[in-house]
Amino acid sequence: MKYPLRLLSLAVLGALLTSRLLAGDSQAPELLAGHPRFSYEGVENIGEMEEALRKSLVAHERYSFSRSWWQWDRLRARFVDGGRKDRNALRILRAVLRGLILDWYAKAEAKGEGDMFYIFFTTNSGNKVARKAEDGRTLKRDFHGGGYHGGWGGASRMRIYEELSRQKMLTAAEEKLFRKIVHQSLDPRFLDFKKGAQSANNHSYGNGGGVALALKLFPDAPQAEAARAWLDRIWASLSGFGDWKEWTYYPYGPIFLHGLLDVAEATGRIESDSVLLNALGRRALAFIHGGGVRGNPNSGAPVRVDQSAVYADPWNVGYYNVETSSRDGNFWYRLAQHYKDPEYLWAAEQVALGGRSPGGAASPEYLDAYRRRFGWFIERDIKPKQPTGNATVGFLSPLKHKIPERIYLNSGLGADKPFAAFFLYEEKSGHLDNVAGYLYEYSFNGAKLLHTSGKYNNVYSGDSLKGGGTGEESLDLLLALHRRHPYPLHPDRKGDQRDFMRRGSIRHLAGLARAENNKAGDSFGQYGYEHYYGKGSRWIRQAVLTAEGCLVIADEYVPGNQLGEDYQAGPVWHLAPEAGVAAGTSERNWFDAPALDRAWWQKEAIRVLLLFHDDGVLQYGSLKQAQSQDTDPNVTIFGFRPIKARRPERFLSVLVPHGPASSSDRVAAGIKTAITDSGVFTASISGVKVRIGDGAWSVRR
Repeated sequence: MKYPLRLLSLAVLGALLTSRLLAGDSQAPELLAGHPRFSYEGVENIGEMEEALRKSLVAHERYSFSRSWWQWDRLRARFVDGGRKDRNALRILRAVLRGLILDWYAKAEAKGEGDMFYIFFTTNSGNKVARKAEDGRTLKRDFHGGGYHGGWGGASRMRIYEELSRQKMLTAAEEKLFRKIVHQSLDPRFLDFKKGAQSANNHSYGNGGGVALALKLFPDAPQAEAARAWLDRIWASLSGFGDWKEWTYYPYGPIFLHGLLDVAEATGRIESDSVLLNALGRRALAFIHGGGVRGNPNSGAPVRVDQSAVYADPWNVGYYNVETSSRDGNFWYRLAQHYKDPEYLWAAEQVALGGRSPGGAASPEYLDAYRRRFGWFIERDIKPKQPTGNATVGFLSPLKHKIPERIYLNSGLGADKPFAAFFLYEEKSGHLDNVAGYLYEYSFNGAKLLHTSGKYNNVYSGDSLKGGGTGEESLDLLLALHRRHPYPLHPDRKGDQRDFMRRGSIRHLAGLARAENNKAGDSFGQYGYEHYYGKGSRWIRQAVLTAEGCLVIADEYVPGNQLGEDYQAGPVWHLAPEAGVAAGTSERNWFDAPALDRAWWQKEAIRVLLLFHDDGVLQYGSLKQAQSQDTDPNVTIFGFRPIKARRPERFLSVLVPHGPASSSDRVAAGIKTAITDSGVFTASISGVKVRIGDGAWSVRR
């Protein structure tokens, strides 16, 4: 294989550079510490730092082409939003582009593999580790490129190049080489735009942003027409349905949403399609409240125990200890910036810093972090504005199909307000299985009291359960189970007969979905499903969330003929584990536990008491089992009894938050419940009387 003289020179340079780095990179560790830093304005030896960082980056044997680039793009954003004053930051970005692309290409050239280097994504066959080049050679992930997910960092690379080029920071030879790399990366050898994701999801949009920006900057790139047609297809998928159909939020939501903005910016749709973009933004905004804790339908979102790292670097360390927390905050930052919207800015603050305590107070460290993170908005006098909250049915495709997707119970989104949310939509995505109909968050006054995860539950490879999930009993819902199985271990697992499962069989009764408030600050929600564990079965759940934070849940289940008299059913909930408390059967109809999580400002050890209405037949117990890989450890709490086909079965659960000063025995003694034969549910909780029945609900004090 023959190479042009210029490329041979680069190859030699890469080889010399690599050997020099491997020989000794311990020359000045202080130059390599803490990148990307918040500011580089005080760095006097920036030339040495730039060179040291460049050498350090190219010396890596592998480097992520996807997630690792997001931090460098946020450094670019800080430089731009700061008025392009920190010229030293620009030197650092140049070191990144040179070390991870230009020098990296030279390193590949030195191995005779420069023609295998690409900076977007590839549809070539293979797996997460390696893919095949057209000539049979192996494309190694995070050396030659990033595999299929490598395009997630593509938009970041292109924006950094665009800014460096704009600022005349690259030589003519470097500009020419970068253009060659972009053209090579879009060659059919790497990409077939008719393969891979063709609809709106995190894959297509995560990869699409870099391609869209590359076409904007290099309109004559190979396959430009095919690439634009692909971008048009995935946009048509989004706009045609009016939404995206992937409901996993962490970690995939921010990947999709950033890609959405990337494609919209590069193709001129940020304004022309602003109605659609804001509809999607508003739907995602409804997932957030001001309580400083968070639940998601598919994953956990634990608050970081120590917030000092967040305050030290609010651009790169998010408030929630999840994979893409800082990226989530940056999405809301970008959306707020595009549309100058104070409610999106409020969401950005909640995700990035956790939101302020009741009354708006915050520590000096918090306020300083806010100033450093949101200086662009402060300069323009744009202040966060809390959205109006109320009980509502949240819709998928709100502009077109208006499919009931969630129910939110609240009377406001303030830090001390109670909040509960249920997931409704029965159709699933590849990352969100069998979660329809369950409560995915219940929180109050900065404490998360209930939250379970659906990600990878019930997902099989052949007859083997994969992922970290345990089964349908992993969710906060009504569970029906054959008597041959120990309740609540549902047999959606290896090596057992499988009963009727909710997955793929239930149908949401959309006409039953209701959510409303009264004037006293209480909330009510209702939803139902048919074919719920067996054809003809019907389940209706009604819930009242009181202004005091108490949650009363009434379940009515009418089993179908298939269930006969062979099944048992009851509500399943998940509370936080407590040291020294053993799981097992219980003679008592109530359970008490600490909160699963709490906000940075909530110092009180809030607890929650769960009480089942005791009908004299229910059996009670708790079970510790492997939790889904994305949620916090929890204990499965259950009450169950035999059921009979066509006979209405009713269950009542009451959850009461309380402080450590209130003994659990006293809290339980203050709760009185009843269920009438006609289906009226009542609960009295220390003088607060909740009634659900006859199509109505009320709360009296």
